[in-house]
Amino acid sequence: MRRILVLVLKDLRRRLADPAGFFLNLSIPLAMAGMMALAFGNSGGGEQNAPQLRLVLVDLDESPISGMLAGASQNPRAAGRMAVRRAATREEGLDVLRDEEFAAMLVIPRGFGQALLGSERTELELVKNPSENIMPVVAQQGAEVLALYLSAGARVLGDEGPRLQKLLVDGAGWNDAAGLGSMIATLYDRVDAAGNLLFPPIIEVTEQAETKQDAGGGFNWMSWMFPGMVVMGLLFTSLTQMRDLLRERDAGTLRRQLASPLGAGQVILAKVLSVAAVVAIALVLLLTVGSLAFGLAWGAPAPLIATSALLVLAITGFSAMVFALVRTERQGDAFGGVLTMLMSMVGGAFIPPQILPEWLRGVSCFTVNHWGHEALRALATGGGWAQVGAYLPALAIMGVVFTGLGMTLLGRRHLRGTL
Repeated sequence: MRRILVLVLKDLRRRLADPAGFFLNLSIPLAMAGMMALAFGNSGGGEQNAPQLRLVLVDLDESPISGMLAGASQNPRAAGRMAVRRAATREEGLDVLRDEEFAAMLVIPRGFGQALLGSERTELELVKNPSENIMPVVAQQGAEVLALYLSAGARVLGDEGPRLQKLLVDGAGWNDAAGLGSMIATLYDRVDAAGNLLFPPIIEVTEQAETKQDAGGGFNWMSWMFPGMVVMGLLFTSLTQMRDLLRERDAGTLRRQLASPLGAGQVILAKVLSVAAVVAIALVLLLTVGSLAFGLAWGAPAPLIATSALLVLAITGFSAMVFALVRTERQGDAFGGVLTMLMSMVGGAFIPPQILPEWLRGVSCFTVNHWGHEALRALATGGGWAQVGAYLPALAIMGVVFTGLGMTLLGRRHLRGTL
């Protein structure tokens, strides 16, 4: 065992003496993760990263009804989603819309409140900024929903609208207790008559509590995407390091090691262990970058260590099996690179595997990427043994099978002189 350890340390020092290739392989997933972070924010989701709707509001009516609409934007939850700028005139609002890059301008016309309470036809004006892309559409959808609610409210009020107008606009009728009671009773009866439609509604939205993935809650994009980049980077790193076997074969150093007291199997084992050590170092670096640059927490230490060990074993075994089948470095680079990208796509590195066709979802279950992604994603979202337990047996089986096959085939080739 001591001789194998000496060989491993020797190979490890030699491999890390020229770190350019090592860091080049790691730069690919880090660059992709960095571009995603710039596009979606470090957490890629969550409430604090949701874009704000920048809206110019022009209230030409200045009635209690329009005042309530304008004041709704000051609600704490609405204020977190909207940045509202008040303008006195339509012309002033257009200037703000153009000069300060607001998404849209909402104009409440004169007589709006009176027309609404009188069940008369009226309108809201929405001016969208053509230089903006998505948020003007959001403003339009919001204005349409607002108009729908106001129309429904006006229909429920019916002939009680003028009485409510006197109360809110003219300030008269507050001393008429009988009239107020009659109006409240009438409105109650109308709402109660619509109970089959409103309570419960035809369409119901339920909210399911999710495990918080960042300080603000919500879906954390980076905790989903970064694990896929990690596994892809480790595969490229492992294939690059395993390619060293063919370089030593061509240089003759691998054959000369047979003159040592170690057998062919022990020599191959030392080579595979040195590759696994480099992959483990790469994994530690990528996990550290995920924590420091993207704010990811990788869960409890014990599940993380177990997942990392099995992932390194499976990836190292996969690369050993690839280079046991190819004959040249060029074949290894081409076959291994194409296979890594295919497994990354099918295994869910770039898109959720749930949206793939059923037959591809079946194929993904035979890739290291699928099980590695899911295990690291479970850890990145605060999971522990219960969450990663379903993925560790698959990684262990793949690691043992791939490593066993790879070392067996490499040992036979070494003895035949083809390695």
